[in-house]
Amino acid sequence: MTVQNLIALGLPLLACVVAVYLVNRESRYGRSVARQLLREAEGSITFLLDGDHLEDATPAAHALLPRRDGHTPDRETLIRALSARFGNLRQVLDTIEGEGIITIPADDGPEWVEAEYWEGFLRLTLHSDIGARAPGISALAVSELEQELESLRAMGEDSPQLIWHQNGHGEITWANRAYLDLDARLSGSMAAADPGAWPPGQIFGTLDAPPDQGDTDQRRVPVALPEADEELWFDITTVRRGPGSVHFAADAGAVVRAEVAQRNFVQTLAKTFADLAIGLAIFDRQRRLVMFNPSLMELTGLPVDFLATRPLIHSFLDRLREQRMLPEPRNYRNWREEIAALEAEAADGTYCETWMLPGGQTYRVTGRPHPDGAIAFLMEDITAEMSLTRRFRSQIETATAVFDSLDEGIAVFSPSGTLTMANAAYEELWPRHDETATDAAGGLAGATLSLREHRLRGEIERWKASCVPSDLWADIRSSAASGEERRPWTGRVRRDDGRLVLFRVVPLAAGATMVAFSHPQDEAELRPLLPAPRPVAATA
Repeated sequence: MTVQNLIALGLPLLACVVAVYLVNRESRYGRSVARQLLREAEGSITFLLDGDHLEDATPAAHALLPRRDGHTPDRETLIRALSARFGNLRQVLDTIEGEGIITIPADDGPEWVEAEYWEGFLRLTLHSDIGARAPGISALAVSELEQELESLRAMGEDSPQLIWHQNGHGEITWANRAYLDLDARLSGSMAAADPGAWPPGQIFGTLDAPPDQGDTDQRRVPVALPEADEELWFDITTVRRGPGSVHFAADAGAVVRAEVAQRNFVQTLAKTFADLAIGLAIFDRQRRLVMFNPSLMELTGLPVDFLATRPLIHSFLDRLREQRMLPEPRNYRNWREEIAALEAEAADGTYCETWMLPGGQTYRVTGRPHPDGAIAFLMEDITAEMSLTRRFRSQIETATAVFDSLDEGIAVFSPSGTLTMANAAYEELWPRHDETATDAAGGLAGATLSLREHRLRGEIERWKASCVPSDLWADIRSSAASGEERRPWTGRVRRDDGRLVLFRVVPLAAGATMVAFSHPQDEAELRPLLPAPRPVAATA
């Protein structure tokens, strides 16, 4: 092997040896520099970064760092931990160039960060003058504070609410797991989310904080899901904390769905109420009109612009009085007392009155209590009904007067044998000595009230007690009880005083039976004209 060949083989080997030596020397030098930088900061809160890697840190500095997730770079973890107090830390570190010392003050408070870049290493030292002002803090107190800090961190991370902190520039400096999970979901999927990406997305956009320290602001915000045609709703509470703000977002989906269901239900009720012929007015617990239907406007004549102003119940009733849609009171003081009584009775559910209006209409007004102290008034036009009732009453009174003016004593029995009607002539012909059959004015009205409990068998016994014995009484009873085809028939009996009594038995509709009694004026003239009694087999 020639000398040239040996040189050709030895030069690459020598270069490798030199390179390894230089690398080891550089590494030893770097470690030496790192040890030197950290040794100078012994006893302080100092972090030593080599690019994105945390080369070393003092024990006090390690205590400030959260648990590492294995994905987030050390530099990013450190920035997240300190950004809550030092909002511009990221911007300063991204722009630091060359060797030197830069001081980064806290957003509020007596702390500051001293950043020193030297020989490729970045040393961050956290300073505070709190210790100088409170030198007597014991190790036990520090331990308690550390435990409390750990508990607060766990509570924030495990909270089902979305919690995040924004600095004075609106940038997110901290967020809990629930917020990050939703951010990843909105980004596409949990697997697609970059765990090292920071800061997370502004899920709710930029939220303005209240102007004063400790003040809160609340709002409801929707969030659209990309994978589904639906929205998530959150009730967000924002609290001002120093130059930044803390935000809490609670799931409001159930509340929103309930409100939508309630709104749909109210709309359904409104459509139903719109078709009712009865006027409806609902007043809330403050007695302000909250709902009405078109029929109320038609019945009262109140304009929609007045009702739309949601008047109080007193204004509503005053307007009705002006429209002559209320019974006219005797005086204003009584009117106010009646209004107060109306409101109280409606709240108790006992108000039901018939209003006779000056214009001739008749309204039935009912007050009903509703949940949460509300009351509802139902207004129904019963003018036609009342007119019909008056006409029927007039016809009944006329028929009663005609019935009582007849000379024949008439009694009507139901199919079951109950006495349902009897006129004055009947009561005069067959007086009751043990009870009063008529009222002070006499006539059918009083008679029917007291005779409803009398039956055919009892009436026959009363007739028999005043007459000479006859088999016709049994015929009357059997004729009324017969289920076969019935025909009218007549008969005559004689009373104990010798007077002759003629009677007629007439079948009526629906199985009723009428028995009519009369005295002949001239027995000698009427006797030849009287038909012979119809033979009817007697029944027990």
